[in-house]
Amino acid sequence: MPPMASSLLLPLSAPSSFIDDSAATSLRPFLHGTKLLPSPARPRLPRGCTFKSPSAKSSSFDHIPKQFRQENLKDGLMDNYKNAPQSLYGLSPSQMDMFMTEDNPIRQQAERVTEESISSARNYLDHGGMWSLSDFGDKGPSKYSMSVSMYRGGGRGTGRPRTAPPDLPSLLLDARICYLGMPIVPAVTELLIAQFMWLDYDNPAKPIYLYINSSGTQNEKNETVGSETEAYSIADMMSYVKSDVYTVNCGMAYGQAAMLLSLGAKGYRAVQPNSSTKLHLPKVNRSSGAVIDMWIKAKELEANSESYIELLAKGTGKSKEEIAKDVQRPKYFRAEEAIEYGLADKIIDSQDIAFDKRNYDEMLAQSRAMRRQGGANPQVSPSGLG
Repeated sequence: MPPMASSLLLPLSAPSSFIDDSAATSLRPFLHGTKLLPSPARPRLPRGCTFKSPSAKSSSFDHIPKQFRQENLKDGLMDNYKNAPQSLYGLSPSQMDMFMTEDNPIRQQAERVTEESISSARNYLDHGGMWSLSDFGDKGPSKYSMSVSMYRGGGRGTGRPRTAPPDLPSLLLDARICYLGMPIVPAVTELLIAQFMWLDYDNPAKPIYLYINSSGTQNEKNETVGSETEAYSIADMMSYVKSDVYTVNCGMAYGQAAMLLSLGAKGYRAVQPNSSTKLHLPKVNRSSGAVIDMWIKAKELEANSESYIELLAKGTGKSKEEIAKDVQRPKYFRAEEAIEYGLADKIIDSQDIAFDKRNYDEMLAQSRAMRRQGGANPQVSPSGLG
């Protein structure tokens, strides 16, 4: 056998000096016969002798090529390694030079980044859905843009970054739609009143569309979850605003919600074909306490009932005595019955105006023309859609 072939059969992990004669003789039957090669015996080292790698010697640099040793490096290259911070270790000398010069990218970026430029206020102005009027200068609104462009691909107007499109409640409010879709609790009252105030300020000549799908101040188990005065404050706001309020029963209008339905602008109180309306007196949950406390609650319930009957009489045009008689027990109305009773005026049709229609393409063109002209009305509404 050639010596190269026999050397390939030797274990790589052991030096040739450690192979004894028994391992060498075991190769012959493997090469010339059918007997398998037995596993070679582990070489025995002399007692107290350990194997050490040449590179483990602290004083030896034989494993380092000569051109990369310290004595053979150029002076300039040595200065790079001596003066480079640890954050640059692992980079090539040319890369180290790039980051250690006066005009390196890190220093250029550090000069542009200030506490003001990374503040949350600046981030909102530069990357938010709306733009501030405070950016107006002598050259006009260089960064200002009406939020109508959000409706066209997430604000891709000139000079604007890509931003998220407006959420659904914002779109509904922009169409002058207020949605009452849960029991009348304080949070709902606060939101509706705020929407009424804003829409009335935005354009009092346009109507407000109030869609109702609420069980009033009670939940589905007829448990009182809200205060009757919350509904009365909404009713007062409906009569306070200059805008007409068009009401639509799009599911159910029970108790105080039915009262709000009846207070819409006459001729514009609509119900869905399969909607349900119910009248019932205010109630309180079972409670206990001192006699004076129970007396106070009874007086409050009586006052709330009188206000409820009075507002219903105002909305339906019926007398208070007739209303008081009808609401002694819960009274249900289908769509046609609600119209006959005076709670609504019509069954809504797809041809009826149920929201404020907007031509967003035309409004976007106007917004871009306004920016090109460099002038805008500072009294424009914050949404830019007034």
